[in-house]
Amino acid sequence: MRALQSLALGVLLLSAIPANTQAQDAIDWSRRPVLLMTMGQGDEVFEKFGHNAIVVWDDAAGQPLVYNWGMFDFEQPNFIGRFLTGDTRYWMEPHSVGSTLQQYAQLNRTVVVQELALTPSQKAQLVRQLAVNAREENKWYRYDYYRDNCSTRARDAIDSVTGGALRRAMQSADGVGSYRWHTRRLLAYSLPLYFGSQLVLGVHADAPLTEWQQAFLPRSLSRSLTRITLPAAEGLPARTLASAPDTLVFPRRAVEPESVMVRIAPAALAGVVLGLLLLGLTVLGRLGAAVAIGTWSLVSVLMGTVLLLAWFATQHGFMARNPSVALLNPAWLAGLVAAVMAARGGVTRAIRITLLTLLVIAVAGTVGALLTGHGGSAIELAALVLPAHAATVFGADRFKRHEGVRPAVAR
Repeated sequence: MRALQSLALGVLLLSAIPANTQAQDAIDWSRRPVLLMTMGQGDEVFEKFGHNAIVVWDDAAGQPLVYNWGMFDFEQPNFIGRFLTGDTRYWMEPHSVGSTLQQYAQLNRTVVVQELALTPSQKAQLVRQLAVNAREENKWYRYDYYRDNCSTRARDAIDSVTGGALRRAMQSADGVGSYRWHTRRLLAYSLPLYFGSQLVLGVHADAPLTEWQQAFLPRSLSRSLTRITLPAAEGLPARTLASAPDTLVFPRRAVEPESVMVRIAPAALAGVVLGLLLLGLTVLGRLGAAVAIGTWSLVSVLMGTVLLLAWFATQHGFMARNPSVALLNPAWLAGLVAAVMAARGGVTRAIRITLLTLLVIAVAGTVGALLTGHGGSAIELAALVLPAHAATVFGADRFKRHEGVRPAVAR
């Protein structure tokens, strides 16, 4: 009931803006509020970072419109292929206020609005800019989850009409955490997503953020705008850029976490259980050892190949220079060779040394990531992976080939 009341309030708030049929340049923009609309988390993984949009009066439509960036459609041709390679094709699109509020109320997501204290000429410029951006020939762009998403586009649009006021105020201010830290915080609800995201992120995700960069998060942008002051202009005094948030839709869900705990314990538990399972298979004999060594080596090869492809063959810049390649990489093909050898008679010394070297590289890579300040989740991932690596090395050594040993001769 409360959500419906809030929905009605929001529709009335914006649709009550008086219509004006004059040309945009002749509109009295002092009576036309421009709003930043910020949406909270949803249930889907791509909704966990929130969303925002800019709301302006559109004279041609005769109503306020919600301009959204970051629009996508799973039914687009080759959507999955483009997503995996980073060649995303997202777009910007306006929606009505009523349909927007109804949609987010149904999705049980928070909706808050803040009025932006822009001058009349800044409002007019923003409306023209948004309308041009929404044209078919201009609406498409390559989406980046951190550097070019719905929130950074809204930030840049407001910054452009205020003469760079946002950039000047926000680039010199420290943000909180890093891209990796915020990703961990917002995906902590799901261990597979949590560890999967940490596995694929490279060192660029560990750099400390400025407030400008942190505005990739809609809630961060909302908060930042309430502290930025615009100078006196066009008869308006010096003022705060954005008003305090006014909530229109109240969801029934927990608020997003403000911090994140290190997940070493669950990672170590899962890693030890996996390692013990592999060790248990080796106890069953050569066939069990072959299954254990081969299965884990195949997983390591496949995951390592994915990490390298993401690094060198995609446009996902934040997946480059990934320390996780030291943990998982195609060199574990040696483990598949070891599995065949274990089943057929014994693993040669050369293969055993190769596997041991790969284990050492995994450990050294983890230590190196920590020492260079790019550790991030290095300890968590090491706790998850290293026990299985150690079990693989142990299994290969347990069924080693005894080379150079000649049978005893009676004299």
